[in-house]
Amino acid sequence: MSFLFTILTLLFFVTAVALVLIILVQRPQGGGLSGAFGGGGGTDTAFGGRTGDALTVATITAFGIYLLLAIGLNITGNIIRSTPVEPVADTAPATDPLAAPGAGLEPTLPSGDAANPATEPAPAPADAAPTVPAETPAPVPAPAPTDTPAADPATPPAGG
Repeated sequence: MSFLFTILTLLFFVTAVALVLIILVQRPQGGGLSGAFGGGGGTDTAFGGRTGDALTVATITAFGIYLLLAIGLNITGNIIRSTPVEPVADTAPATDPLAAPGAGLEPTLPSGDAANPATEPAPAPADAAPTVPAETPAPVPAPAPTDTPAADPATPPAGG
């Protein structure tokens, strides 16, 4: 399906260029701005007097082909996008071509190798203190008591 999409895309571009060239070759029928300002010249054309009819038919044909190719590209593009892609089983590890040579490659030694005893983690001693994380959260202080005006025994109550 991708091959068909590529072929349709190439034909679409060729048709678009042909349509532009056909339109540029045509002589304006109404005179346009040049007729409004006194220009416009005579009615002689390089291809004869009936060239407008042939170019009109060529323009309509090129536009029809252009439109059909656009619809075909839309349909094939939607089919390609909606087709699920089967994942391929990767047997080799993925390598980054931009990585430095040897980066990410660790030698694999059998566990318990006498030449490299650090391959197995050492067991923790039984009497060792439990490890505390390096950053412990600070304790949250208790809320401060709110000051309420206390009745002073030396002052008499108000109002009487």
